[in-house]
Amino acid sequence: MLSINPKMLPRLNELEEDLLARSKRAVEEDWRGEIEGLDLTPTFLRSMRE
Repeated sequence: MLSINPKMLPRLNELEEDLLARSKRAVEEDWRGEIEGLDLTPTFLRSMRE
């Protein structure tokens, strides 16, 4: 199991915000190949915090 250093939690938050913005842009630009991956990654980041 992967353990996360608590000092890295703010960085995980930054990554999640960036991914959500990129996902929104992918939908707006109709980048279908990118949307699924961008939608799955924040879910993975959230699971790392648990």
